[in-house]
Amino acid sequence: MAPTNRQIDDLDRALLALLAAHGRATMAELGRGVGLSRTAVLARVQRLERAGVIRGYRAEVVLPDEPHAHRARVGVVIRTPDVAGYVRRLMALDGVSEIETVAGEYDLVVLLAAGSAEELDTVLDLISGWSETVRTTTWVVLRRYR
Repeated sequence: MAPTNRQIDDLDRALLALLAAHGRATMAELGRGVGLSRTAVLARVQRLERAGVIRGYRAEVVLPDEPHAHRARVGVVIRTPDVAGYVRRLMALDGVSEIETVAGEYDLVVLLAAGSAEELDTVLDLISGWSETVRTTTWVVLRRYR
């Protein structure tokens, strides 16, 4: 379906905030949260999906036998003409779940998760040892709010 050119308004923003926090909420629950009927919310959600504002829904799962108690965001500065190849190597590492290219001081921001601090340190040492890696800065996640 063709995307809509309609601008996002304050109700859309409120609806998106609710969806981001409670992705499994029903249309009726979302409607109560923004003061619209279930039908009106459904129409807005479908329009936002068609427009590419809502790109999908997902479940974030951590199995009890696979704890990833240690999480970190890593800012990476690289020097390579083959950024895609570098990203592919990163994605192949255990514990790398997200990579984003960013503007500013860093070229990439990487989300790492590991069962122990030692596992996290091993992956960080590996990334730092690559010839294309200029430098890394690591922010260890202490608490996550959702």
